[in-house]
Amino acid sequence: MAVDASYMNLLPSQLLTNREMIKSNQQQQYNNHQLNCDYICNTQMDSALPLPPAAMPESLLSLYQSSFCDPNKADSGLTYNLPLQRKRSRDFTTELTSLPPRHKNKISPQPSFLTQEILYQFQHHQSEIDRVLAHHTEKVRMELEEQKVRQSRILASAIQEAMAKKLKEKDEEIQRMGKLNWALQERVKNLCVENQIWRDLAQTNETTANYLRTNLEQVLAHAGEERAAVADDAQSSCGSNDAGEGCEDTAASGGGARLCRSCGVRESVVLLLPCRHLCLCRMCGSTVRNCPICDSGMDASVHVNLS
Repeated sequence: MAVDASYMNLLPSQLLTNREMIKSNQQQQYNNHQLNCDYICNTQMDSALPLPPAAMPESLLSLYQSSFCDPNKADSGLTYNLPLQRKRSRDFTTELTSLPPRHKNKISPQPSFLTQEILYQFQHHQSEIDRVLAHHTEKVRMELEEQKVRQSRILASAIQEAMAKKLKEKDEEIQRMGKLNWALQERVKNLCVENQIWRDLAQTNETTANYLRTNLEQVLAHAGEERAAVADDAQSSCGSNDAGEGCEDTAASGGGARLCRSCGVRESVVLLLPCRHLCLCRMCGSTVRNCPICDSGMDASVHVNLS
C-alpha cells in the first residue's frame, strides 16, 4: 500500500484524542455538504428546474457512517497507530476533491424543501416582475392614449379656430360685397333717372327744334312772297313817265323795308319769336328785348341768311 508522506503525523497518537478527531471529521463533512448544497442551489437557479431523482445519492448514509467506522481494519506500520477514523477521513476528503462536479452532485443529497422554496421565490419574483411590467405597460398605454386624445383635441381646436377665422373673413367679405352691390344699385338707379331726364330734355329740344324749323320755313316763305310783291310793284312803277322817281321811291321803300327797325342802318336778318317779325340786324338782335314793330316781349331769335 502506498503511503503519502505529507500526511504523516509525527506526534504520538496519545496526544490526539478521539474527540478532536471526531470534531475534525464533522467539520470536514460539513464543509463538503455546504459545497454540494451551494452547487445544487446554483444549478437550480440557472436551470429553474428541480434535479431529477437520479441525481440524489443512494449511499449518503453509508458515506456518513463510513467516516466514523469502516469494516476494513487494515493498517500499516507507518501510521504510528493512528485511529482508523482519521485515516478514512483523509481518504474521503481526497476522494471528494478528486471527483468531478457531476459525481459531487450525485454524492451530495438534494434538499427538496430548499429547492421548492427557491423555485417558489423565483416564481414569485417572476410573477412580480410580470405584474410590474404589465402595470407599467398599462400605464404607458394609458398615457399614450391620453396624449393622443389631448393632441387630437388640440388639433381639432386649432382646425376649428382656423375655420371660424375663415368663416368670419368670408362673412365680412360678403357684407362688404353686399354694401358695394347696394351702392352700385343706387348708382344704377341714379343713372337711370338721369338718363330719363336727359332723354326728356332731348325730346323737348327736338320738339323745339322742329317748331323753330317750321317757323323758319314759314318766315322764309312769307319773305319770299313779300319780295315777289315788291318786285312786281317796282316793275309796274318803272313803266310810267315818272320812271326815275318811281324807281327811286320803290328802291327806297323796298330798302327801307329790309333795314333794321332799331338802328335803320344794317339789313334786318334776325327773326323775333314768338311775334315772327324780321326787323332787327345782328347787332341790335343781341341787345333789344322787345319787338320794335309790335312791342311784344322776345323769347327767342333766329338769324336768317337771305343771300
